[in-house]
Amino acid sequence: MKVLLHVNYYEGAGKLDTLFDLAKINGCDGVELRQIYRFPDMDQHQYQEKIERLKQKYPEMDIVFGCTVDFTGGTAEEVKKQSDVLFDFMDWASCKCGTPAMNFFTGAMIRKDVDYTEFQLNGSGMATEEHYQKAAQGLRIVGDKAASLRMLIALETHNGYLHDLAKPCKKLMAMTAHESIGINYDHGNIILNNDGESIADVFSLLEGKIYYAHLKNLLKFKNSYQVTHLDAGYIDTMEVVAGLRNNLKSGMVAIEYPCPGDGIIAAKRDMEYMHFIKNWLKIS
Repeated sequence: MKVLLHVNYYEGAGKLDTLFDLAKINGCDGVELRQIYRFPDMDQHQYQEKIERLKQKYPEMDIVFGCTVDFTGGTAEEVKKQSDVLFDFMDWASCKCGTPAMNFFTGAMIRKDVDYTEFQLNGSGMATEEHYQKAAQGLRIVGDKAASLRMLIALETHNGYLHDLAKPCKKLMAMTAHESIGINYDHGNIILNNDGESIADVFSLLEGKIYYAHLKNLLKFKNSYQVTHLDAGYIDTMEVVAGLRNNLKSGMVAIEYPCPGDGIIAAKRDMEYMHFIKNWLKIS
């Protein structure tokens, strides 16, 4: 099982070199970045050139990217434009980075009359059959592109999207029916949803379709939550990793902590915990 470092640990202008150094020093097998760069120190072209240089510096590292095409809410013209940009990026990522998988989103679905944090009312909670049909149709096209590059597409279980929970993911996977399309299982998002499934139920519902995973932890309060270290929250990360051992098509997970403080120490602590878990479970 390979463990990647998510950019959330150390993201910002001028931080990319340090992120890769951090991954290397802590024994990570790669990094997860974003398709689109959003900071003022580099434009998109410079960002991709920078990643190419870092891949040359660390050729052993896998690089995964998060990306979006708004299949559920975009117009036909918007979807076509976003898809063209994505496919060009996938060609580049495959050729220059050897990217084995992409973390994918089908477009945000947020009701205007409720708060974003009422997760059960957004995402799949507001979905119609048309949303599923549009997403499945678009994903089949993305899947064909991914297959041509020997790449996997993994939809993150993320609140505010059609693919927020295991049950709608199972339905969407059945409708999409594409070998290159699967799920990025993130229990740190599922646990926040009032309709969220248990770890055991997620593995039962998504058996054979978990392609990638994010590992993070959090503390839940009455009306809020706080993301924290992997060893400090309510999620039994050991149970999640044990379940992934034989149910993870890409063989990769990414530790993810959008740390508001010292991301360097946060990454060190979480990777030490991951090394312990892998040793405990005898996972290579």
